[in-house]
Order: sequence, then C-alpha cells, then structure tokens
Amino acid sequence: MNARSTLFRDMANYLMGRGSLILLGLITFPLLTRLLSVSEYGVLSLTLRIVLVLVVLSKCGLQYSAARFFKAGTSSSMEQRRLYTTLLICPACIVVLVSLLYYAFLLFTPVFRGDRLLYQCLMVAPAVVFFRTLQAILLSFLRNEGKSRLHTIVEITTKVSTLAAFVILAFTGLHHAFPVLLGVLASEFAIVAAQLISFLRRGLFHISAMDWTLIRDSLLFGAPLIIYELSSLVLDSGDRIIVQRYLGDHQLGLYSAAYGVSGYLQDTVMTPLNLAIFPIYMRIWNEEGKPATERFLSTSVSWFSLAALFIVGACALCSREMLTLLASARFAGADRLLTILIPSLMIYALHIFFNVGLILEKRTTLLAGIAASAAVLNIALNLYLVPRFGLMGAAFATFLGYVVMVASLIVINRKFLPLTPSASLILSGVAAVALAYPLPSFTTFHLTVVTLLVRLASYTIIFLLSMLAISSSFRKLWLTAWKQLVSRFAFRNDTAKIAILEECETSNAGQGVSQ
Repeated sequence: MNARSTLFRDMANYLMGRGSLILLGLITFPLLTRLLSVSEYGVLSLTLRIVLVLVVLSKCGLQYSAARFFKAGTSSSMEQRRLYTTLLICPACIVVLVSLLYYAFLLFTPVFRGDRLLYQCLMVAPAVVFFRTLQAILLSFLRNEGKSRLHTIVEITTKVSTLAAFVILAFTGLHHAFPVLLGVLASEFAIVAAQLISFLRRGLFHISAMDWTLIRDSLLFGAPLIIYELSSLVLDSGDRIIVQRYLGDHQLGLYSAAYGVSGYLQDTVMTPLNLAIFPIYMRIWNEEGKPATERFLSTSVSWFSLAALFIVGACALCSREMLTLLASARFAGADRLLTILIPSLMIYALHIFFNVGLILEKRTTLLAGIAASAAVLNIALNLYLVPRFGLMGAAFATFLGYVVMVASLIVINRKFLPLTPSASLILSGVAAVALAYPLPSFTTFHLTVVTLLVRLASYTIIFLLSMLAISSSFRKLWLTAWKQLVSRFAFRNDTAKIAILEECETSNAGQGVSQ
C-alpha cells in the first residue's frame, strides 16, 4: 500500500473514531448531568480537569518521543522491545513522582479540605492519572505501527466501557461523584490492562530492555513541548479552580455544564478539521511550496470563519433549548454563558490555521511562549473578574484570553506564512447571520425539542438563502457542489443501465446457445 493510500485510510479511521467519540460524549454528558446534582457534577468536572494537568506533567512529552524515535519498517523486534519498554517504564516512574508531589501539596494545603467530596475525589485522581498516562503512550505505539483501526477501536471501547459503568451506577442508585470517578477508574484500568497483556504476549516488554540513553534523549526531545500543552490546558481549564474557590460547587457545576456543551460543539467542528487539514497542508508544503500553502490555508480559514459565524448565530438563538436538552432544567441560567463561551471556542479554533507558519518553520518555543502568555492573562483576568462578576466574569476572561492568543498568532504568523482570508465572504456571513436571526427567535413551542428543531431549520434556510443572494463565492461553491452531485447521480444511473443491458445480452446469448 502506497503512502497516499495509507494516509487516506488512516484519516478515514481517525475521523470515524472522533465522530464516534463525539456521539458517545453526547450520550455521556446528558447522562452525567442527570445522574449527579449540579454541585457534584462541578466537583467531578474539576477533578477530571486536574487529572488532565497531572497527565500532561506525567507524559513529559514522551508520546511525541515515541513517534520521533520509532523507525517504521526498519526496527527489529529487539529495537522495538527497547523502545516500548523504555517509554512505558519512564512515564510510569514519572507518574509516581508527580503523584507523590501532588499528595504532598494536597495534604499540606488546607484549601481543599473544607470540601469533603472534592477532597475525596482529588485523593483518587492519581490512580486515574496513572492509567491515562499509560494509555496515551500505548496509543502512540499503535499510531507508530500504522494500526489506525485498532487505535480507533481502543478509544471507542474505552468510552463505551465508561458509559456502561455510568449506566450501572444509575441503576444501582449510586448518584454521586465519587462512585462515578471510581467507575471511570475501573473502566480505564480494564482497557489498559488488556493492552499491556497484548504487548507482553508479543514480547515487546521486558525490564532488561530499558535504555537509559533513550530515556535521556526522549525527555530532552519531549519535555519542551510540555509548556505548550500545559499552557493550552490552563487556558482551557484554569478558570474552574478559581470559580470553585470563589463561588462554590454549585456555580462550578453550572459553569462546567455550559463549558461542556461548548466543548462538545467545538470538538464536532475542530477535531475532524484538525485531523484532516494537517496532512493536507504538509503535503502541499512539501510538494508545491509556500505560495500554494498560503492559498490553501487562506481559503480554508475563510470558509471555516463562515461556518463559525453560522454556529455562533445558531447557538445564540437556541442556547437555552440546547442546555435544557443536553444537561437538564437543573442547569437553568447557565445558557447565558453559552453566548460568550461558544464564540470564545470558535475563536480559539482559528489557531489551527494561524500556528501553521510557526510549526512549519519549527518555532515551537515561540508558539509555547504565546500560549503561556495567554494562560497567565487568563488566570489574572479570572482572579479579577470572578469575585466581581461571577460566572460571566469567568466567561469573559476565557473570551479575552483566546482573543489575545489568536490575535498574537495572526500578527506573528504574518512573518512566516501570511494568510489573506476573504473579507467579502466573512462580511457576507455576518450579514447572513443578522438576517437569519430575528424571525426564528419569535418561534416558541410547548416542547423544547420542537422549539429547537424549528428554530434551527428556519435559521439555516434563511442563512443559506441570504448567502446565495449576497455572496458570489458561496453561489459558485453551491453550483459546483450541485453539478458534482448531478454528475455522480447521472453516472450511477448510466452504470446501472449498462449493467442491465449487459445482463440482458448475456441472458439472450445463453438462450441462443440452448436453442
């Protein structure tokens, strides 16, 4: 199989996996928000965010080292055993060290002791960190081996087993954050254990194969990337601790639910786009050069901006209905946060396009510096705004943090890979949203789901008609898509007719022979 076929196969598998995980998340999220109280959901959300921070510290960028030092097609079984053994033992030891430091901080810091439930969950967090760290490394091994289908199966199985644990807890009446966290731990332990057993059977793990030189080289390569990962994570999650500290668990639950809805919507758009666009622009850069890459990314960011404008308008129109259906009526009041958080995350998604120049020119240190500066700004804004303006202050801090980060990337990226988005297309999108929003906002029905569907349908129709009337680029795209659809349909019809004629000729020939 050639490189291009492999690329498309892997892209298809990863996109299918991400789509499945998003759909499963849309089942898990409503289940959790109904299984737990608002306060307990907030506690669970904060605990899992802290787990993410500890996982980043424990991985030390070693998942990148696994890709860097893996030699596809040339590695002997002994070389593979050396790599896999080293990159499993090293993060496992780092997890233990990080966990000890974490427990020391937790035991000698009285801040969390006042909240008994949060303290219990935080005490269990390092166990979840251990298995998630190993899972990240094991999945990187599968990516290296080109086993994209197995990679997807493992991710989906992990999510399904966690969902099954939540369903069992729901039927047994254990509607509390601590049992839910134990359910997460049990399901992830089972999946990691199964993968480790598979590696042992293949003879890819043995303590004697550990290589100290490889540990040093892997840490030197991967550790600098921690700054970017941690900064992005703090930018995304740092506000939860401040909200809990100043406003309590109930307000934390409301904020976490609103952020959860926004996050699922962002993942629906951003994750498939990120997986698809990276190999494309890398291929264009290598084969066609810088000008072609600039044109491709400029066109892509223009159409993405149009899609983001459509999504922001739709969410502003249906925020209350979305939150009620995905969470529950218990989270009423958090819908106003969506009007700030969803635009914030759409703005953040633009970094996919505007960090490309820094990545291609290998300026990852500068990229990490921008993310770190935005994270520090975000924390400072939260500390100032949350005590004064509550949850809206946290939402505005998130918005400003992402705006500063993306604006910095746009300015700096112009030195390396200047992009020129289509101003006419984006302004047409703004006008279409303004035209499509008013009429559906007056439609209200007794059933929330009916209100949501009618508003979305009418908003979408008016938006599309407005874009067709305003934008020549949109009309051209629509016409091209229509021609391709018609030609494909006509081709299928012609193929079917030819098949029928051939079958008839074969049948007639057979009858002639028999006569």
